[in-house]
Amino acid sequence: MTETTRLFFDSLLIQNPVFMTFVGALMVTVLPPSARRSFTPAARYGVVFFFSMLTGGVFSLAVGELIAPVVYISVALIAIVLLRLWGELRRDWLGMPAMVLAAAPLVGLQVMVAGQGEFSLVVASAGGYALGFFAAFLIIGGIREASRMTEARDLFKTNPVILFSMALIALALAGFLFW
Repeated sequence: MTETTRLFFDSLLIQNPVFMTFVGALMVTVLPPSARRSFTPAARYGVVFFFSMLTGGVFSLAVGELIAPVVYISVALIAIVLLRLWGELRRDWLGMPAMVLAAAPLVGLQVMVAGQGEFSLVVASAGGYALGFFAAFLIIGGIREASRMTEARDLFKTNPVILFSMALIALALAGFLFW
């Protein structure tokens, strides 16, 4: 990628906290059904995300910056097809296919991993992102299930409550930044 293209994609996806947080949180908010039924899908997503980040990161380092966006999009499409074959991403959310929800995080995470520039760092960051996604998927499934089991009114059992819970978790974890 040229410097201008990288700046454009970084500003659009990675360095744009509103968009990146929204897209990543949206997928984790919408897809987990409950804590009991989230482990297998979370494992599938985690494995596919890990290998897509690893593949996209390594291939983009090998082919160079000019062809890297083609690698990211191709690997993301292959990952989406693989997830569909495993039975995931079949639902819709507000009329939008779940495949669309997965496309942006798959591409964005590959760009972030490839930015590490060295193979060992690519592997470490891909593993960290995949495990983080796995944990978030399980936690949000648990929050969704707990909110459904409460005696609160139905108004308090919706996605905004889950998003608020995610915001509280993010605030709690903000004190544990490792840099």
